[in-house]
Amino acid sequence: MSATVTYRDGSMNNYAVHLLPTLVAQLDAYEDDEHPDIAVSHESGWTLSAFPSGLLVWENVDADGEEDSWPATPRHLREVPRERLPELLALCADGQFDELERLPWRAGNF
Repeated sequence: MSATVTYRDGSMNNYAVHLLPTLVAQLDAYEDDEHPDIAVSHESGWTLSAFPSGLLVWENVDADGEEDSWPATPRHLREVPRERLPELLALCADGQFDELERLPWRAGNF
């Protein structure tokens, strides 16, 4: 399985665990209204996006409401500490979705 990281400037790179500290540090590096988040996307479409406010969004960006992609609608957590982000982003990249599903997600992406 493979994954991709998306930086604040919108550029992308193949996932490697050593990229996570730099990726997370970009949340505090500068303001960018066009690209406010960083993300890790698994090849299955499952994506974990993190925002400077501490918002974390979990969704399948390739879902079309198909049964096997449930839940197709985004879910979120608020006030996620920066220290937890490398661990959570790595779970997404590694396809450990069961671990992510154990978190107390709320409906929606806000």
